[in-house]
Amino acid sequence: MQLTILPNRFLKSADKPRQPVDTILLLATLTLVTIGVIMVYSSTFYEGDRYLRWEILRVAIGVAALFIGTKIRYIRLSGNARNIIFLITVIILLATVILGRRVAGAKRWIGFIQPAEVAKLSLIFWLAGFFARSQHPENGFKKQVLPPLAVTLVIIALTIIQPAVGTSLILFVTSMTMFFLGGVRMKYLLIIGMIAIVGFLVLIFVFPHSRYRIINFWQGDRYQQEQSRIGIGSGGLIGKGLGEGRQKFKFLPKLATDFIFAAVGEEFGFLGSVVLFLLFLIILDRGLKIAQSADDHFGFLLAGGITVMLFVYALIHIGVALGIVPPTGQPLPFVSYGGSALVTNLFALGQVLNVSKFGIRRARGISYNRGWYRGPYFPRARPW
Repeated sequence: MQLTILPNRFLKSADKPRQPVDTILLLATLTLVTIGVIMVYSSTFYEGDRYLRWEILRVAIGVAALFIGTKIRYIRLSGNARNIIFLITVIILLATVILGRRVAGAKRWIGFIQPAEVAKLSLIFWLAGFFARSQHPENGFKKQVLPPLAVTLVIIALTIIQPAVGTSLILFVTSMTMFFLGGVRMKYLLIIGMIAIVGFLVLIFVFPHSRYRIINFWQGDRYQQEQSRIGIGSGGLIGKGLGEGRQKFKFLPKLATDFIFAAVGEEFGFLGSVVLFLLFLIILDRGLKIAQSADDHFGFLLAGGITVMLFVYALIHIGVALGIVPPTGQPLPFVSYGGSALVTNLFALGQVLNVSKFGIRRARGISYNRGWYRGPYFPRARPW
């Protein structure tokens, strides 16, 4: 079975969108960004308006990145552009390891940029381009797995030695999703997964920064997470009200970044937390449906990979806030205070919206499922 990578009819209409961007996905994203601005200010107002001013500036840049993402034709980033992006990402990650400033025991920043955030999107672009152009179900391990696995390991290695174990975990889960969507055989995925689990366990205990967090978590020494759970629990059903939370007053450090979900739970209660999580479910649902209706394999892989990455991102943040997983330092997409993650995630979402502009329209009673997989989003197989 051969894959038709880029049909001529598609290339001829490359700059002619078939429909507007997905309105539901756009509204869900902008709602999360708005909630983020409100919660950042609510979590930091006692220190003045400095955080609010910086957050508004970053949101403005992020919204501009979102707009640019909707305008850049995603298919133009599937060829040599993805290789250039990957090369630049590797150079910046190397520079971070060598020249980056150390914060809380880790070198994750170079200047005001956190390159690991860019690496997540760069890896998705590269893997989507590889599987869209070179993947065939008949290929064996050497052609099907080794090239993308090597690229993935390079990016993960450069992030884990910072160390940024949480980011590396997201990169691994995202890459395995891309492997699955790209048609890699399940037996290969299982082998890679088992080796990766052993490798992560070894690496976690190699780096003192990560080992300290893991040991404290298992021994029950979880001050930040306990304070997070106290805040969420004290919010009850409807919360204490906007600005009325108490964890912000130095009880819970990094409330506006690593634990913004706790601020939402404290001030808006269980109902507010559910609404926030539902917004991420909407993004997951709409993103997978956009991937489903993509008119080419690259768009399918790109939209699917970005959507899963953002949702995993959110799950890890929420899991940390609830004390389910060890602290990873991951912000909540579109909500937490930050610059690199916010701008990168909004540009990535813009690319998903760009895929939606060129997707197949869905007529009543007619399914346009384009994937290889059986399920609610990709129920029947077909080659591109």
